[in-house]
Amino acid sequence: MASGKTHFGKKLAAALDFDFMDMDESMEALEKLTVAEIFDQKGEAYFRNLEKEILEQTAHLKNTVIATGGGTPCFFNNMNFILQNGYSIWLDTPIAILEKRIATATGKRPLLMNLDAAALTHKIRVQLQERNPFYSKANLHWLTTDSEENCIALVHAKISGTS
Repeated sequence: MASGKTHFGKKLAAALDFDFMDMDESMEALEKLTVAEIFDQKGEAYFRNLEKEILEQTAHLKNTVIATGGGTPCFFNNMNFILQNGYSIWLDTPIAILEKRIATATGKRPLLMNLDAAALTHKIRVQLQERNPFYSKANLHWLTTDSEENCIALVHAKISGTS
């Protein structure tokens, strides 16, 4: 959450001359609701099932960078599906940066609404602790404080078979 998946995904797609898909945007278009509204009106279980369905519909896509939601790899068998059908990058962003980004957009993040600064920090730390075992299965672990260009070059080399 707030690691920069959409921002980096668009840059990576452009650099690779691939299409780009944001799963949150796909869900919002399908439901005609924001992610926060889906959570609020239909609940997290509905959201996670919808997320799984949309992820599974991407299996046929070629030359497409897909920005999943931060929780996508952590539910059902989604991470295995991702690894079987593509190349996965863990955008590992320092907690201090996540806190700053999330604090300015908490209304857009249903799992973090109505939290004060201390509670937000605690929630981020706990969530990362829970999610990191899934994220660690990614093909590439990229610290987002490192150069985007280096990460793009690594991905390009990997998918073109030159690494």
